[in-house]
Amino acid sequence: MNYFKNTTYKLAIVLFAGVLVFSACKKDTGMDNPSANKLSPEKGSGGDVLTLTGSDLAGVTSIVFETDSVRCLFNPTLNTENAVIFRVPDTASGGQQNIIFKNSKGKQWLVPFNVIAVANITNAFPLDFQAGSTITLTGINLESVSKVMLDGTTDVATIVSKEKKKLVLKMPSTTANTCKLVITNSSGTMTTTQVFTYITNAYGIFTDAFPTGMDDWSWSLTNSTSSSNIIAGTSSLQAAYNGDWGGMQLHWGTAIDLTPYKYVTFYIKGADVDKKMKFNFNWTNDQTLTIPANVWTYYKIDLGIFKNNGVSALNTFVMQINESPKTLYFDDILLVK
Repeated sequence: MNYFKNTTYKLAIVLFAGVLVFSACKKDTGMDNPSANKLSPEKGSGGDVLTLTGSDLAGVTSIVFETDSVRCLFNPTLNTENAVIFRVPDTASGGQQNIIFKNSKGKQWLVPFNVIAVANITNAFPLDFQAGSTITLTGINLESVSKVMLDGTTDVATIVSKEKKKLVLKMPSTTANTCKLVITNSSGTMTTTQVFTYITNAYGIFTDAFPTGMDDWSWSLTNSTSSSNIIAGTSSLQAAYNGDWGGMQLHWGTAIDLTPYKYVTFYIKGADVDKKMKFNFNWTNDQTLTIPANVWTYYKIDLGIFKNNGVSALNTFVMQINESPKTLYFDDILLVK
């Protein structure tokens, strides 16, 4: 009886050890000699799903796009002995490059891939320009930009500086009233959603000074020029409101025909606190503007809201602050075609 007990015990130990060896071997299977057969697709943009097939591809611990060493986050459950599924990082730099794979055994292998990374513009400042003034574009894939044209023209902007997330341009003169920008980099060409206004071809209610024929009828307000807070040109308008319900009232003896114009646009730099402002043409159809504190904010207002209320010509331009007085800055107040 003891013989059988001992034999059974010893057999159990052998079987258990065999299971451990088998498990260990099974765990290590698929990592010793990684071999990539096919990456599909062979080119793609940020967010695209890629599938690498081959053998011994298990246990991947890192995936890096070679240019600029951009790491790729991936789900390890989508990694088997025969495949790795992952996405192109949104921050991957454009162009032909290797994708570098590494597994838990330290094995490394390279797979060629072409990242398509056209420029993507998320913000532009300012949105109006003169010949020779600069604008700054922010976004991604800007380091390889080779050309920037004004859409619908042959006019080309000068590239002052370029980085992956920032592009600075010196703007040309143009016959266009407004335009988008056509940006070419190593991956292709795109057109911005942002629309830029050429100040010279607009009517300036204020650019560097008030226009001829305009009278300043403001009350509880002192208007002056400032050279320290500027969007474009040499001066902005410093508006020191000094009484409750102070108002900027700009008046033209000879009214400005609004027929050729589509928008009124302007920048306002806020005071130390957020403010509300009433804005109108000819004391008609008040618009309430929110002016954020301490930053320049761009406003673009469709003139249809005034034209549809009988305002066909501009006699009086009004910007009125409710509540406590503050000093604000205005620049590039324009009627835009």
